[in-house]
Amino acid sequence: MLSTAPMIKRLFGKLFHLILSIIILGYIVFEELVWERFAQPIIRFISRLRILERFGHFLLRINSLFVLVLFLIIFIIVELLGVYAASHFLRGQVIGGLLVYAGKIPVSAFTYWLFNTTKSRLMEFIWFKRLYELVMSIIEMITHSATYLEIKEKTVSIKAYLRNIIRSNKNGILKKNSIIYKQLRALIKKLLGWSRG
Repeated sequence: MLSTAPMIKRLFGKLFHLILSIIILGYIVFEELVWERFAQPIIRFISRLRILERFGHFLLRINSLFVLVLFLIIFIIVELLGVYAASHFLRGQVIGGLLVYAGKIPVSAFTYWLFNTTKSRLMEFIWFKRLYELVMSIIEMITHSATYLEIKEKTVSIKAYLRNIIRSNKNGILKKNSIIYKQLRALIKKLLGWSRG
C-alpha cells in the first residue's frame, strides 16, 4: 500500500500539470491570437463611436442595478456562445465552431467596453467586487506561475521561429511543414510532461 502512494502522487502531479498546461495554453492562445489580433481592434473601434460614448454617459447616470443586469445578460450570452462554439469543436464541426466563435468576438469586445465604462457602478455591489478581485488574483497567480512563464517563453520562440521561416522563404513553407509539425509536437509533449518518465 505504501509503495503505491508515491506512484499515485506522481500520477496526480502529472495530471495536475497536464490540466494546468492545457488551461494556460488556452489562455495564451486567447491572449495572443483572439485578444490582440481581433478583440482589441474592435474595442478601439467601439470606443471611438459617438453613439456608444453617449450610451456610456447614460449608463453612468442610471440605476446601478439596471447596469448590473444589462452587463450580466450580455456576459452570459458571451459565455453561452463560447460553450456553443466548444460543442461544435467537440463534435468535429470545426467550421461551425469557428463561425460561432468569430461571432462571439464582437460581443465579447462590447462586453469588455461595457465593463470598463461602467466599472465604478458595478463595483458598488460588494459581491461583484469580491468576485472580480478573486478572478483577477487567479489570473495574476496563473500569469506568475513557472508553468505559464515556461509556456509563454516557448510560445514567443515558436512565433519568432515561424515568422523567420515565413520571411526567409515564403515559397519553401510547404517543404518545411513536416519539420515544423515535428518540432511543435515535441514542444507540446515537453510542455505537457509527456516526455518525462
